[in-house]
Amino acid sequence: MQSRRYIRQLTAYATLLFLLQLLFVWLVPGRFVSDVFFWFVPFFYLLSLLSWMFLSRKIKSKPPGFSSAFLSVTLIRFMLYAGLLLFYSFSFPDDAIPFIITFFIFYFFFTMHEVFSVYNLLRRK
Repeated sequence: MQSRRYIRQLTAYATLLFLLQLLFVWLVPGRFVSDVFFWFVPFFYLLSLLSWMFLSRKIKSKPPGFSSAFLSVTLIRFMLYAGLLLFYSFSFPDDAIPFIITFFIFYFFFTMHEVFSVYNLLRRK
């Protein structure tokens, strides 16, 4: 039940961010928009969904189990994000600055959504 609710909320949130993204592309000159701009929302959507599914199973266990799972997911995602940022920046140096700025903007919005969702779930338990 919680997973369906989270998926609906995440989908609505991602759709809103995607619409704002389209507005941004329409208003801002092309040199400030990364070449892979439209892949950010699906990327963060899928990672948030996978993280939530893993953490929602672990939240039913005892607190130390959830804490270690949360830290593990956070570390794995951090390593993935750092690796992706480094790889893309060195592979496409002309697009590195718009990519990094856009990446962190979407990272911030999706992380805030996930933190609030986990907090609400823990508060109910």
